[in-house]
Amino acid sequence: MKSLSAKYGSAAMTLHWVVAFLLAAALILAWVLPRKSAPGYDAILELHKSIGILVLVLVVPRLLWRLGNPVAPAASLTPLETRLSELTHWALYAIMLLIPLTGYLFSSALGQALDFFDLFKAGSPLPTDPSVSGPMEFLHKTGQYAIYGFVGLHVLAALYHHFVKRDGVLQRMLPLRSAGDD
Repeated sequence: MKSLSAKYGSAAMTLHWVVAFLLAAALILAWVLPRKSAPGYDAILELHKSIGILVLVLVVPRLLWRLGNPVAPAASLTPLETRLSELTHWALYAIMLLIPLTGYLFSSALGQALDFFDLFKAGSPLPTDPSVSGPMEFLHKTGQYAIYGFVGLHVLAALYHHFVKRDGVLQRMLPLRSAGDD
């Protein structure tokens, strides 16, 4: 049986922080998206959609990496904290897959192609169908509130461990660790 590492490796950290940055960018773009008739709407929407697809593409290897390279829970965690951490992380993975996937299906069912960062266009795999676009839009937009909640819990837990418990949990995912941490 493979022994579990005590720390996250550079691949896990890189994927974590890149996906975190991209999620933040996609959410900010959704917040600042102007009305459909406003100038810049199409460009901001296409950037939001491209970033969303990139999140989807990166979450899959991130999840596979995590499954193939598990890290032991921090020694300082109580059994309840360990379980809550596991549940929160799996919920985050599910949401990070669900939001971009439903966004893509929502756009596709509206008949919108995807112009991925102006590199290529991907046509809609679905026929235009409001009976599909409506539920996908609902799931996509509801997912944003789920991500706020779970990312909020994730960040608050990291800050709690860093500033209150001072147990090194946060440092396990920070790329700039001291030489003694490796």
